[in-house]
Amino acid sequence: MSAATPSGAERTGDLGLPPRRRDPSILRRSPTFAVLVLAVCGWLAIELWPEVSFFFSPLDPIDLGGPGSYALERARPNRLVQVRGDLADAVPVTVARTGAQRTVGRLAGTNLVVDRPGRGGPPVYEGRLLPASARGEYAEAIQALRARGAPLGDAWNVLRDGERPRERWWPVLGGALLVLLAAVNLRALVRGFLE
Repeated sequence: MSAATPSGAERTGDLGLPPRRRDPSILRRSPTFAVLVLAVCGWLAIELWPEVSFFFSPLDPIDLGGPGSYALERARPNRLVQVRGDLADAVPVTVARTGAQRTVGRLAGTNLVVDRPGRGGPPVYEGRLLPASARGEYAEAIQALRARGAPLGDAWNVLRDGERPRERWWPVLGGALLVLLAAVNLRALVRGFLE
């Protein structure tokens, strides 16, 4: 009769507990790396937030009125707005990245700057009222408008004619990817502190 061979649990002195599961090395993160990734995700999320919030904004435009009855106090940044009136001191602009022709001009009697596609069209503008953070993109056009005598103070706003909510998906997809990346690194950071 042969001697019984000890089982794996008897050989290792294990008390029947399953062995501790180890994360694959690709899922393990150093706390420093996780904090760095979380900081970058936060910064990118702040940069994307205006685009994401405009994507989810209402599709009904805020009516800002027309000549003689403007209601610009109802204007809300990053919302779809509509306004009527003639452009004063308009300048032609070419978008460097795409070569598209646009017209930038001040709505007569207001501090509202309209950026519209092409070189003409009816005096009705419907599009996105840009947040103040986007004003830097218009520095050269504003300088050209002021050189033509446009009375623009420091509190001017830009309406980008033709831009509507629910058209550009990349900010939403990018935001979802950032949330996923942040969640993975936050989990790794929390697990690193709990171990």
